[in-house]
Amino acid sequence: MARARTQRSSLLSLDSIGVLVLAAAAVLWPVFTPKVAHFYGTLSATYALVGLSLVILVGWTGQISLGHAAFLGFGCYIGAKLLNHNVPLVLAVPIIAAAGAAISLVLGVPSLRLRGVYLTITTLAFGVACQRYFFTRPQLRGSTAVEVPRKTLLGWSTESDRGLYYAVLVVLAVALLLAWNVRRTDTGRVLFAIRDSEQAAAAMGIRIAPYKVGVFAASAALATVAGLFYGMLFRSTPGADQFGVLQSLFYLAMPVLGGAEAILGAVIGGSFLATGQPLVNLFDVRLYLVSSVSLLLMLLSGQDGVVGMLHNARKTLADAIRGEPIRYGSFVPETHTERPDRSPVVHVQIEEPLPEGTVIRARLVRGGAHV
Repeated sequence: MARARTQRSSLLSLDSIGVLVLAAAAVLWPVFTPKVAHFYGTLSATYALVGLSLVILVGWTGQISLGHAAFLGFGCYIGAKLLNHNVPLVLAVPIIAAAGAAISLVLGVPSLRLRGVYLTITTLAFGVACQRYFFTRPQLRGSTAVEVPRKTLLGWSTESDRGLYYAVLVVLAVALLLAWNVRRTDTGRVLFAIRDSEQAAAAMGIRIAPYKVGVFAASAALATVAGLFYGMLFRSTPGADQFGVLQSLFYLAMPVLGGAEAILGAVIGGSFLATGQPLVNLFDVRLYLVSSVSLLLMLLSGQDGVVGMLHNARKTLADAIRGEPIRYGSFVPETHTERPDRSPVVHVQIEEPLPEGTVIRARLVRGGAHV
């Protein structure tokens, strides 16, 4: 038991060091890079907000939305009107987040109370309606682009791409911290229970609908805020086709490639989507082709994105250094011949801490073990 606690604390220490290194790199890298890199850094942070909105929706609750690009469009168009009416940026962010959450409730309350693919179908219709109708209305965007001014955030200038990058980074850091905290609480465990089996979660007395509606509202709020910074980055309101259903499908690749369950997967997926286009241009290849091949390879690997691959590689390396036997999933069999002085044992690895008093029963049978 003491050895297991020591190994767990060592892994947590490595995770803490890794987070600190990533945070320091995110803050310092614009100092040592040219101006053109600041644009892609801001775009990466903006896409990371979209990726985080999909991680908590797709990876944590198993709900699929095909309308998140439309939420991005609402954030861009509403944000342009607010900023052009001299609303401070620090107020525009919560206003737009509230607007996105309110729109999501109109879609989510009737569809998420039912099981199945109703949310996917509803958001598909929502995305098409926004692209073909709502975004073409002059009350939102119309046929002419308008300028999106870059307002200061609490006195911090966003006129340069570097200044805007740090403003988006602050918002992203707050969103990541909130998501990380929710992930560690009972609410996070309930969301994963709903994702794994709604019937089992309901049997434990969990009210499914409020959790699903709440997560969808939080996800829409993050995507809408990302739309505000998307418009500020380009200093203009893009056309409605930039926020269509095809773009929503493209965004869904972010949590799959980065890691659908991990918060860090949103950052990796957002960076891939933002920097992928200039990289593939060097080889005269279409980004859609590279993304499709990457998705197929990731699905064939059976890993939870890049984060899952790194996590498994780290555990394998740590086991090799300690001389641990090869793992088969979460079980590490130990034959009687290896320890003639002891009875056969089975090691069970549990990722999350269990409540005090939890009893784990294992039944040894020929050729394997049941827990």
